[in-house]
Amino acid sequence: MHTLNKTALALWFSTLPTFVAAESSDPFDQLDQATTNTNRPKEEIYQEFRNYVDRYLDEYETWRANYTRELDAQRKNLIDKWGSAELSDSTIEVEYQTEQPIRTVRNYEENSTTVSILLDGSINEAQAKKLLIEQIHAAGAQVNEEKITVRTVDYSSEQEQREKAFVLEQTYAQMNEYDIQAEQLISARIGVPDDFIYQRAYRKKMALIEEAKQRMAAIGAQYQQQRTSLRTALLVSAESETTKTPSASLEPEVELKTSQDASVLSVTGKSDSKPQTIAKNQPDSVPAKPSAAISQTQNDNTVDTTGKNEQKAIPTAKKVISYKLRLPNNALTQRASEFQPMVLSESEKWSVDPALVMAIMHSESAFRPKAKSHVPAYGLMQIVPTTAGHDINRRVREIDAPMKEDELYQPPVNIETGTAYLHLLDSTYLKSIRDPKSRMYCTIAAYNTGAGNVARAFNRDRSTNIRKASTVINQLEPQEVYNHLMQNLPYDETKNYLKKVSSRIALYQTN
Repeated sequence: MHTLNKTALALWFSTLPTFVAAESSDPFDQLDQATTNTNRPKEEIYQEFRNYVDRYLDEYETWRANYTRELDAQRKNLIDKWGSAELSDSTIEVEYQTEQPIRTVRNYEENSTTVSILLDGSINEAQAKKLLIEQIHAAGAQVNEEKITVRTVDYSSEQEQREKAFVLEQTYAQMNEYDIQAEQLISARIGVPDDFIYQRAYRKKMALIEEAKQRMAAIGAQYQQQRTSLRTALLVSAESETTKTPSASLEPEVELKTSQDASVLSVTGKSDSKPQTIAKNQPDSVPAKPSAAISQTQNDNTVDTTGKNEQKAIPTAKKVISYKLRLPNNALTQRASEFQPMVLSESEKWSVDPALVMAIMHSESAFRPKAKSHVPAYGLMQIVPTTAGHDINRRVREIDAPMKEDELYQPPVNIETGTAYLHLLDSTYLKSIRDPKSRMYCTIAAYNTGAGNVARAFNRDRSTNIRKASTVINQLEPQEVYNHLMQNLPYDETKNYLKKVSSRIALYQTN
């Protein structure tokens, strides 16, 4: 067990007067209480100190949990309305108009913009196409009408799996942050035993997994409910047609053509495409049950001849009409050039390759200062306040606290923090790796997942000891190190990240 260092003890005992003052304002009582605290068993003091640290770290985690709940509420509303929940991320910007059902998605990875209009019964397809073309013309672009697409909002199993995949990806990213947090707490020697930190990170990750199961189950139930409602709406429409033609028989699996295009919808809501498998032990979506409306239709032999059905508004499936266009080819280059002088300055200050900083910024945010991921991480270099932000605050700025969101949206602060963190990884966490290129590959991976998970990829016992891992790394060629990381890193996100960043370095190198 580690002994408490002086800083940790000072921090702990500096809080004692606050607790004492809450109990008594008498100076002699306070002195007696302080004496009592001094004479307490060491293990009791350790335990109280650990509880204090746990509460301190839980403050931000509580905020993150609240953020996730608000995010899920947003996504639920969008799924109900649009059939999918497209929201802004680190490399995607999504805008919904308030007065009209129009959505604009700018994907900076693909360098594209997609404008979509929801047809929900209040607007027909011809009106929607006209409005869509007006929106695109207003943006200064031309439209090839043959490339306009129309999609029925059918709440398919495929889309349901995509929404569940979002939850899994966010969960893995947040689990990754717990790994980084644990590693940095241990390296900081704040006086908390390693076992406590590892156990704490493990408990938090297990809680995230359980939460993810519940979130995915809720998505499954939501999609099932929407599919049931859609089948019922189609049956109402079918019953109306049956009233007009009494001799026609209504079968449970009848296929109907919608009035607005030639696409065919099945009353059962079945999809020909198989849902993609997302993860082992993922909660299954609720199996579709026969609609009560089907049973009622089969058992009801009475035909309504009053004509009332013809007067009712028949609900129809919603549609999304979209057009995708390319962003200007030089848009990324223009954004990159704005921040290059800052990158050169900070890279020289921290002895970091500026091409690496630019490649990371390209991959993290596509050079967008206001980028925000669902971890959440912020700004140009996607800094997480409690991990990289806290580490640089403590080591560079002598501030033992997480960074703030508004700080990380400031390009100079964000670039300084990200570049300093790359220097910290290269010169401190990974310094035992001798080959510069091998160390660079490990630095890129560690920027995303932490040095501990890089070590775990090389250690047979899966330990996070980077010194032990470096004995293996130092026996390999750089390309072998890269290949080993791609095969053994614990998160697929980090593997993709390493591939993207390392391939983009050449874009920013100067001879």
